[in-house]
Amino acid sequence: MRRIAVIGCGGTGKTTLSNELGRRLGLPVLHIDGHYWQQRPDGERVESTPEQWRAIHAEMIARERWVIDGMKLGVLPARLQTADTVVFLDLPVWRCLWGVLRRRLRYRGQMRPDIGVYDRINAEFVRWIWSFGTTARPRILDLLSECSCEVVVLGSRSEVRSFLRSLPHLQPGVAA
Repeated sequence: MRRIAVIGCGGTGKTTLSNELGRRLGLPVLHIDGHYWQQRPDGERVESTPEQWRAIHAEMIARERWVIDGMKLGVLPARLQTADTVVFLDLPVWRCLWGVLRRRLRYRGQMRPDIGVYDRINAEFVRWIWSFGTTARPRILDLLSECSCEVVVLGSRSEVRSFLRSLPHLQPGVAA
């Protein structure tokens, strides 16, 4: 595993899993949100334009080794074409909402040091999570059925823990 795409609804634990995969496998971890949001000269973070985002994403997936954490369905087909492994965290909506609530309690709208963006929850984000199973999930499953990479679908936190237990631990100081 040298190029791993970790995808799923908000609140599934994509960032936590990606960070652990990077640590265990000695791979650099790239967080979609940290690259998608651009910082203006006045310090405000704004969304990339579609053109900017496609270029940024193309640079990310052109790297030789990575774990990429995040969604952005518009560029997902390109990521899946370059990945050798995709991990789809396919958790129930209540679990996603619980994950977002836990994250909110932890970061309280402050900067998330692990991805470099602020923890923001708004009605649009909650609606996206609520409708993920009927909107984004069918498209993801279609893309995964066409993917030539190894596909791992995990439907619970216990399956995530089992998956991690199945992976080797990189020895300190040893490059993968």
